[in-house]
Amino acid sequence: MRLSPLDLVVALRLLQGDATFQRLADELGVAPSQVHQSVERLRIAQLLHPKSRRVNRLALEEFLLYGARYAFPPVVSTTARGVPTAHAASALSPIFGIDDPHVWPSPDGDMVGQALEPLYPGAPTLRNRSPETYRLLTLFDALRIGQAREKSAARELLKQALKKPSAEA
Repeated sequence: MRLSPLDLVVALRLLQGDATFQRLADELGVAPSQVHQSVERLRIAQLLHPKSRRVNRLALEEFLLYGARYAFPPVVSTTARGVPTAHAASALSPIFGIDDPHVWPSPDGDMVGQALEPLYPGAPTLRNRSPETYRLLTLFDALRIGQAREKSAARELLKQALKKPSAEA
């Protein structure tokens, strides 16, 4: 059993509260069976509590902040039009500006920057489908590719998100 990049996205979405497999699938733009498989892998990895879809926040924090960027290394390529991520996204751009932006390539994107392969193909649609999941995923991207100051800010914002009670609590 190996975690897939989609599993991390599912865990980030579940931080906001539980939902049906169908609703999660609709928000993430994947099949319900993919969400179900992700939930099972997250349980096995102990990132979810047993027999539930509640996030094990301490374990997810440890994984996000210290391990996930090694499990899912960034793949950066040439300039492309796309959806802003990392320091160019709305969570960090007020702090750092959008010089030398990174984007998830997408024909629907509104920014040109260095292309960063998203964790899963549907990531560019998250900005509209699941804005909080988009925000958290862009913060994770800042951990993967940011400079020290960007990583530090992203780490603090992710810690805050992990401490917030979800709708399910």
